[in-house]
Amino acid sequence: MNEATDPSSLVARAKALGASLAPDRAERLLAYLDAMLTLNEQINLTAVRDREQAVVLHVLDGLAFALCAMQPRYVLDLGSGNGFPGVCVAALHPGASVVLLDRTGKKVRAMGSCLLTAHLDGVETMHLDAAQAPALRRDLRHAFDLVVARAVSRPAAVAELADPLLRPGGHLVLWLEADAEVPPRFGSMRRAQALRYELPEPAARQRLLGHWRKGS
Repeated sequence: MNEATDPSSLVARAKALGASLAPDRAERLLAYLDAMLTLNEQINLTAVRDREQAVVLHVLDGLAFALCAMQPRYVLDLGSGNGFPGVCVAALHPGASVVLLDRTGKKVRAMGSCLLTAHLDGVETMHLDAAQAPALRRDLRHAFDLVVARAVSRPAAVAELADPLLRPGGHLVLWLEADAEVPPRFGSMRRAQALRYELPEPAARQRLLGHWRKGS
């Protein structure tokens, strides 16, 4: 049986993936994960019950964002659900402002509780349907330089939701299965990168980051 991942080992595992993670941010990420897994016993936040698998499939998978080599300032995790990958982007970029948006109230409350437990700063939750966000919250229109999403919907549908929320020149990054298509364009967005990476045991698999840039 593998030893439980602690902050120092998470820093090392992140480095092996290509992500530079500060020890204090590793500690807060694991605290968030553990709080989320505890709440998962009452609220369906993830199908992954085993902690070490969750470290790989949620934390390390989210930290793969580092492969994009970006420095985002205003980030939206669209349809966040359980807070990943948004909290990983926040951990990698302590100066960024990250919004975890979801339309399900109990999930939003769960994410807020986990953030308080983990003392993960620079992150806020928002209870809102992404499709209605531009009309209901005009301050969100073109407010973000990065929108991320994982396992939300078809990439084209996510791009359509993200477009009015992204500022010109902003970026859309989607977590995809290894065999997924990465279309060259979504409306005004053009493909910038398709980044393949491998997650380690105990949940080894290939994954793919699709990265598009919105025209200015």
